[in-house]
Amino acid sequence: MTDILWKAIAICLIGALLAVFLKKTSPDVALVLAACVCVAVLAVIVRGLEEVWQFLTEVLERGGMTQELFSPLIKIVGIALITRTAGELCRDAGQGALSGIVETVGGFAAILVSIPLFRAAWDLLEGLL
Repeated sequence: MTDILWKAIAICLIGALLAVFLKKTSPDVALVLAACVCVAVLAVIVRGLEEVWQFLTEVLERGGMTQELFSPLIKIVGIALITRTAGELCRDAGQGALSGIVETVGGFAAILVSIPLFRAAWDLLEGLL
């Protein structure tokens, strides 16, 4: 796991240094570089997802929790990470309004994904009454 961390840090630091130099002469290329660095780090992280998924599946089996209830939680975390990254890229491009929209859409997407959790909680409360 620390191997993934060091690779991600190295990619980000190298990308940041290159972006600083490029930003003076070509800000648009610096922004594209930052987006490419984000994609490269995500590619590094994807390799560790299998181990995380196996652990979460084991937790589900031991806890007796259904995947329909647990899946939205994972999706919400993914939405939050993607929204934050996209928002920061928009902010770096000087597009604060677009960054705000990205964050609003991310929040809305998280609510949509969490509807099964709300329904399950509602059903549980109805069953108790």
